[in-house]
Amino acid sequence: MQARRSHAHSGGRRRRVPRGLLGLLLGAGLTLTAPDRALAIPEADAIKKLEVIPVFVLADDKGVPLPIPREKALLLPLYLERAKADQELANLRKTSPSLKAQVLAIPLNVMNERVAELNKQLKDKTKPLVAPVVVNPRDRQQAVAMLKQQGLSDKQIEEGLSVPVFFAKPFLTINTPKGPRGVFFLSYDEMQQALAKLPDKDKLKPQVADLTAVLREIIKAPEDSYVIFPTQEYFRLVRDNQGKGGPAAAPAPGK
Repeated sequence: MQARRSHAHSGGRRRRVPRGLLGLLLGAGLTLTAPDRALAIPEADAIKKLEVIPVFVLADDKGVPLPIPREKALLLPLYLERAKADQELANLRKTSPSLKAQVLAIPLNVMNERVAELNKQLKDKTKPLVAPVVVNPRDRQQAVAMLKQQGLSDKQIEEGLSVPVFFAKPFLTINTPKGPRGVFFLSYDEMQQALAKLPDKDKLKPQVADLTAVLREIIKAPEDSYVIFPTQEYFRLVRDNQGKGGPAAAPAPGK
């Protein structure tokens, strides 16, 4: 890996991130850059980079998600960690032993489309399906501490931070089949491990932003400039798939 800066140019027509899970539920986000950058890569390509982020969802035996009724919405937690979803499944089986339920692993980009479609199918439009991504508490605590050091208030953080994504400035880059790309991490520890391997790591400053803001940055870049580093759960699923006779290789990050 090596560090380099990423630049973008102004001008061009603005396009909007699809109003599915990411457009509706992650909020305005904590911005990475000024909002008047050019939009260069299709939104669909940016959203597809989320395929390396599996989320774990409680569903019935037919694969239909099991949202939790709330006063103003239907709550469907999307867990980044399988263990958390398994614990919720165990709790559900205690309270509803006759219910046939399971945990499904679904790429976040696919879940984005599914949530949007489920909301279209709802008969009661006054109670939308809300699907928050449940992140690692340590990562959120680290993100909040970093943002407070930058001068953001508790209210700004609460309103703007849903899914923290970590990166470095100048950007840490990784070689991909399409060339070097700036890397975004969903784990602070994984970013630090990558930085520790660099001889000039002290020149790179850790940063954090909301996932929505990261997607905007990816879309605004003048060319395909970034990847999202696969989560550990992604690698585990790939290993499990190999053990069951599936494909031997995982998709390239951000491909």
